[in-house]
Amino acid sequence: MATSLSPADRGEPLRVGVIGSARLGEQSREWAAGEELGRLLGAAGCTVVTGGYGGLMAAVSKGAAGVGGHVVGLPMRSWQHLEPNEWARELEWADGYPARLASLLRCQAVIALDGGIGTLSELTVVWAAAQTEPAPVKLVVIGDRWGRLVDAIGRNLVVGARDLALVTRVDSAAAALDAVLGDAHQAGPAPRPLG
Repeated sequence: MATSLSPADRGEPLRVGVIGSARLGEQSREWAAGEELGRLLGAAGCTVVTGGYGGLMAAVSKGAAGVGGHVVGLPMRSWQHLEPNEWARELEWADGYPARLASLLRCQAVIALDGGIGTLSELTVVWAAAQTEPAPVKLVVIGDRWGRLVDAIGRNLVVGARDLALVTRVDSAAAALDAVLGDAHQAGPAPRPLG
């Protein structure tokens, strides 16, 4: 039986980080998936944490804010050439990567949408922490791209089945919500742990 991370069970909003590409715009299918994920998380009462900038970070932020959800952005002080997106109600400014990643690690769950090297680096930091921390972050990846990458990590790096089982792969935003909220929310097919 899955452990529930329901905000109602915790007595406070669940803090869910969503990571994904800054390069994918409103015309992409990935944007629509990000916006749907944001809507679902916001409607479920979660605090949604993103990098706070454009691309899929903006899509998730827009979706959550559109249903009255609380959106936290994690912008970098040194990135003066970038503006945080308009949907982040709260900004946790970071002086560098360690502070930004620390904010992400304060989430109870992290969901990875399609992304590149930045998203991969955030995913692996959260994954490494999940291996060692007493209260690990629930880590969920959406889509076949992440599934193939995690499978390749399993074949090519020094990891075991327990490490791979820390990542739950799902195919949709609704399944990601189910994976994060556990038994408290069942709206679609059950998530498939890797390993």
